[in-house]
Amino acid sequence: MKTFIFIAIALLALSCLKNGENSYYVRTTGRVEIIQFNIPDTAANNQFTEIHAKAEALNGCWNNLNIVLTKKSDFEYSLEAFGVFESIGYCEDIKVYEDTTIAFKPTKTGTYKFDITKNENLTVVDSMIVVGDI
Repeated sequence: MKTFIFIAIALLALSCLKNGENSYYVRTTGRVEIIQFNIPDTAANNQFTEIHAKAEALNGCWNNLNIVLTKKSDFEYSLEAFGVFESIGYCEDIKVYEDTTIAFKPTKTGTYKFDITKNENLTVVDSMIVVGDI
């Protein structure tokens, strides 16, 4: 009888350790904050220029942070940061960062608009003037 109880307790303890089956386990993809960005004021047409951005997540349950530049139209882009939130009920009190440099090559002259989603409540608009030659 004691062996049966020991085996039952061991199986119960093991079932709690499986992340995907734990009732407190959460895994989701979500938006994180962009805390810094640098978009050049001017650039040359058909020449690469660098867009810098830094994202921050507020606790250690976040991982795989990435910053994405998405083309909305010929002259309009969005810059957003995402990450994976994974927890079994406790998150370490550390911040997680991601620095990114994106090589951007405009293909037309004109004014490019960038919508930067800093957080869920704040979107900032920045612009870049693309000229034929600098």
